[in-house]
Amino acid sequence: MELRHLRYFVAVAEELNFRRAAERLHRAQPPLSAQIKALETELGVRLLDRTTRSVELTPAGRVFLEEARAVLAASAQAERRAQEAEHGLVGALRVGVVAPVANAWLAGILRGFRRRFPGVQLSIFDLTTTEQLRRLRANELDAGLLRPPVGFPDLDFKFVGESRQVLAVSAGHRLARKRRLTWTDFHDEPLVLVHPSGQHGFYESFFAACARAGAKPRTVQFTNDIHTKMWLISAGFGIAPTTATLAEVRRPGLVFRPLPPGLPPVQTLLVWRREDNSPVLAHFRDCFPPFNRRGARRRVPVVVSPAHQPG
Repeated sequence: MELRHLRYFVAVAEELNFRRAAERLHRAQPPLSAQIKALETELGVRLLDRTTRSVELTPAGRVFLEEARAVLAASAQAERRAQEAEHGLVGALRVGVVAPVANAWLAGILRGFRRRFPGVQLSIFDLTTTEQLRRLRANELDAGLLRPPVGFPDLDFKFVGESRQVLAVSAGHRLARKRRLTWTDFHDEPLVLVHPSGQHGFYESFFAACARAGAKPRTVQFTNDIHTKMWLISAGFGIAPTTATLAEVRRPGLVFRPLPPGLPPVQTLLVWRREDNSPVLAHFRDCFPPFNRRGARRRVPVVVSPAHQPG
């Protein structure tokens, strides 16, 4: 039995007239009658009662009509879904995001993607760069917004943004009130840092700048995520460099100060498996416009608590 046989039968059953059904199907009437007869022979049941003056459905024909309509509808749905998938209009996308990137900029990107491709199920995971790279290579993520370097030949990437480094410090700390910071200010200062297994070399440039100035800050606390780090800093456990994008969110008890010159901006990459040719992934990549470094530097604010403006 083929789908065309079901279409032939449904046309005859709905028209209850072989001539009109043949016209509807753009077929000759005798071959159509032969196809219906062959279908009845294959099923071993009589679907239609025919006389020289009328055509009526048998009880078996009435049941078969409903089932045939359902099969044809399912077939049409499957064809439509396959075509939508071919064009990236339906499917699923698993995206990892480092916490500092989960800001208004990313919300705008995701909102635009959702508006253009509402049939795509988008799953977002808050993960460190190290964990994203592992999951990308294990095919547990489709894309990741993370920090460089990537360093794996099976992964490709696109530069999508950058952010200045700033200092996160509790509102009552002496550095929150100092007019201008120098690298020597960090000598013997306690630091609260994300554990090395999750920070992907983020603090290297900060420590290098301190070392050049002869300053030796002390790491007193490691955390497993950026949110705990910010909470501990606000509680006075220590200070730490972070990205200016995190300063866009007001947090009680926290002050963000400009760091001394010399640190490179923190880059954000969109990363995916090089061999992944998913059209859904291609659409997602296209939602990230070419990055304007000069404009981005102007847009990134440094937030300082109004009650603790440096004087």
